[in-house]
Amino acid sequence: MCGIAGIVSEDPTIRDERILEAMLRTIEHRGPDDEGIAAAAPAVLGARRLSIIDVVAGHQPMHGEDGAVTAVQNGEIYNFATLREELAAAGHRFRTGSDTEVLPHAWEEWGPGLVERLHGMFAIAVWDARARTLLLARDRFGKKPLMYAEVRDALLFASEIQALLAHPAVGREIDDEAIRRYLELGYVPSPRTGLAAVRKLPPAHLLLWRPGSAPDLRRYWTLRYAPKLRISDEEALSEVRRLVERAVERRLISDVPLGAFLSGGLDSSTVVAYMARHSSRPVRTFSVAFREGHYDESRYARIAARAFGTDHHELVVDAADTDALPMLVRHVGEPFADSSIVPTYQIARATRPYVTVALTGDGGDELFAGYDRYRAAALAERIPRPVAAGLAALSRALPGRDGVPRVIPRAKRFLAALSSEGEARRAAWTGYFTGRYAGLLLAPGRAAAAGGALERAAELTGAVDVSERYMAADILGYLPDDLLTKMDIATMAASLEARAPLLDHELHGFVARLPARSKLSVGASKILLRRAMRGVVPDEILDRSRKMGFTAPVAIWLRGPLRDLVADLVLSPSAATRLYVSPDGARRMFDDHVRRGADRTIQLWGLLMLELWFREVVAAPVPHRRAAKLSA
Repeated sequence: MCGIAGIVSEDPTIRDERILEAMLRTIEHRGPDDEGIAAAAPAVLGARRLSIIDVVAGHQPMHGEDGAVTAVQNGEIYNFATLREELAAAGHRFRTGSDTEVLPHAWEEWGPGLVERLHGMFAIAVWDARARTLLLARDRFGKKPLMYAEVRDALLFASEIQALLAHPAVGREIDDEAIRRYLELGYVPSPRTGLAAVRKLPPAHLLLWRPGSAPDLRRYWTLRYAPKLRISDEEALSEVRRLVERAVERRLISDVPLGAFLSGGLDSSTVVAYMARHSSRPVRTFSVAFREGHYDESRYARIAARAFGTDHHELVVDAADTDALPMLVRHVGEPFADSSIVPTYQIARATRPYVTVALTGDGGDELFAGYDRYRAAALAERIPRPVAAGLAALSRALPGRDGVPRVIPRAKRFLAALSSEGEARRAAWTGYFTGRYAGLLLAPGRAAAAGGALERAAELTGAVDVSERYMAADILGYLPDDLLTKMDIATMAASLEARAPLLDHELHGFVARLPARSKLSVGASKILLRRAMRGVVPDEILDRSRKMGFTAPVAIWLRGPLRDLVADLVLSPSAATRLYVSPDGARRMFDDHVRRGADRTIQLWGLLMLELWFREVVAAPVPHRRAAKLSA
């Protein structure tokens, strides 16, 4: 696991190695163990290394036999041993046991086709001095980030936006369309970032670039939901168990200690179950607890820990831990409203003294139909339009306050969206400033139109069933741009590598092609995984009546410890968010939440994070500076 950066330019003042060193310093947390730079004009590539595989000899950048091809990598290639054998048989010579060394030789043998052969999580850069060609590539699901910028006939790339901003040629002009999408979604969808000069390389894409030419962006892999497989239920369950176990086993490759995040949910419990099966000593597990019992599921983590005999550690997170927000905002580098980044970072920081790698349950919800919206979408399709309109009207009578049983606001949101269709319905269930909240925006032009995510998902993946379209849309957008961004930034900020076995492309390729009915039930989530894990995971976890999710008690914090912070930043006359959201509307939301008990959590938190981004990234004169206090 590493942080990478590079510059390709004919202009020596742009590709100055001292500038690259400054870029690498901003991402030192991603690789505290080592730094390396290789110059091969007109390119200079660098890496910060967190040593995982071949700790002694795995220094980056890596080269081919004659030094003409140079590669850097952030991530892990799990099938590197197999690729190494194939390349050695073709005559390539290796000097180390590092997975990164496979890359320059693979480029020499297969060119851009090498990316399709990689099984793992990765963001890679390969420079071929003979062909004067740069390859950038990102893994299939987007577990590892890769940003790039074109400036003055040069191309720059890095693992984080703040590294690009360390280059004086990269500007900080705001991408207004990106902010519009953020206000809709709570994150900026690829390939945009919050900055006009910077782009994200989308998941499952590679980019080829030669000095003097335009970038050549290509998709190299797509998850397919069709044609459907014709197999029995027992065959499907057996194959799910086999593929999950294989995915976990692959991700146990390491020369340093491993552990796992254990929430007590089905996904993380499944991962830990197979880790325990393949470990010779107790697995170290780590979980978050909240003092606010309504949000706390640590009891289930302890149940799983006892069942699998783990060495279990528990961390209590509270509002004081939001002091890390300015630093996290700088590391993300763009507007980002997922509040669970706070407990994720805190548990990563608590985990790091014990292990260097932690396995997670990420990807299970999108793969096995875990979110309520998948079932809601299937149910909504069956409700006649006149009945749907009546139920939508009825929703206004339900309370929407924080503190009532969670089923009530969920039901209210579900019913209110029944009068909408397609993208508008999905936005009503998942959006931030959508529906009735869109009126708080200063002008209609500030609101992003429905993004066409469902249509794009159907076109790319062949998903026909409405629930599978929702799943595919999340895999293409919400998963990489929100969940995996959160996990990467939070863990890397603590110099911890996170691995997600349930984001294995072979596992996803199989489950996606199973009939939708085998994965989805109106009455229960993840029915396929629950059936497959019976006898593997404790019944108390399999039979839980509701999914809690990894949610911090932000609603409570905003009424208490964070109340003054929101007032000082979001309601300030100098707040940059006033460019987008009506000051009167922001004040009404604040009063509704703080004084009247209504739940405006995601809107207020979204504005807080947008304001922090303006202050910490857009207005910051130097990207790598000491963290400021939130109250500043």
